[in-house]
Amino acid sequence: MGQRTLSGLAKAFKRDRVTFGPAVDAQEAFRLGTSLGQQGDVEGARSAYQQAIDSGDAEHAPAAGFHLGLLLGQHDDIEGAKEAYRQAGNSGHPEYGPKAARNLGHLYRRQSRGRQALAAYEAAIEYGHPDVTPWAMLYLGNLFLHLGNLPDARASYQGAVDSGHPEAGPRAAQHLANLP
Repeated sequence: MGQRTLSGLAKAFKRDRVTFGPAVDAQEAFRLGTSLGQQGDVEGARSAYQQAIDSGDAEHAPAAGFHLGLLLGQHDDIEGAKEAYRQAGNSGHPEYGPKAARNLGHLYRRQSRGRQALAAYEAAIEYGHPDVTPWAMLYLGNLFLHLGNLPDARASYQGAVDSGHPEAGPRAAQHLANLP
């Protein structure tokens, strides 16, 4: 879909959000959400992303959930971001599922909700994503360290090191070397 067509679609969507709904498929709704978000129309983007999420499309619903989480987090709607990340994280999508679970862990961590952050990081790790998993292990190690759980911090850092990830591995090795 060309930029000119996408721009026209965005204008039509802004003009009549209520009746626009059924005519847009999941891919178009996702693209529209992205376009509206870039234009600063948070509510329009939220509506379009939600339409893609509600479609249940195996590819675009998780992508929309992840991107909606990013958008809402950037605009301080933390509860909305958490819900969007939860949906994407539970999707089973191999790319957006682990990224959403990791980001959900970050949000919980910022809210000092350690148990929920642990669960979210562990969910991200379970996906086995080659890039997300080592980072989630590092973040989990940091959280365990913060909670005073040195054995689990050590194990998480070691997992990140063992992954061989070119960035997360060396950082985790530094943390391991600094553990008491």
